[in-house]
Amino acid sequence: MIIEDIQHGFRGAMRRLASTVSLISCSDGAERYGITVTAVTSVCAEPAAVLVCVNKSASIHDPLVAEGNFYLNLLCSNQISLSEAFSGKMKGRERFELGKWETGRNGQPFLVDAQANLFCLIDSVVHYGTHSVVIARVKEVRLAEGIAPLIYQDGKYAATAPLPEFT
Repeated sequence: MIIEDIQHGFRGAMRRLASTVSLISCSDGAERYGITVTAVTSVCAEPAAVLVCVNKSASIHDPLVAEGNFYLNLLCSNQISLSEAFSGKMKGRERFELGKWETGRNGQPFLVDAQANLFCLIDSVVHYGTHSVVIARVKEVRLAEGIAPLIYQDGKYAATAPLPEFT
């Protein structure tokens, strides 16, 4: 079926795209900033790099671009409350009262119990429409033991489950 209204069709198509839920966190030295994101992808392995999209109106946008470095914290399936807090249910410092946060050697906050933390240095920022596309080099990686990502699909949270093996 062809959808004539491109905006409506686009939103419908993107609801069918499952994404790992992550938090971007950074600090300008005085304040901590964070936001929930699903627009994240790897760019390449050499050099290790990621791409994240951040709305220009988000409170983290300007400090993130100005500081030039951040943590990408990949959430676990049991961290829905963190995702919701950082997607607007809570504001400012009170967001960082949830979860266990530490400060890395680089001065940026990271979520200790995330399934993975990537410390990133911004290489490039491309402004496109309402968002900035940020390409960053990964300079440090922390991994949790298990893999249990928090997934967002069709406006709902989900978790992964292995598929049966087919022969």
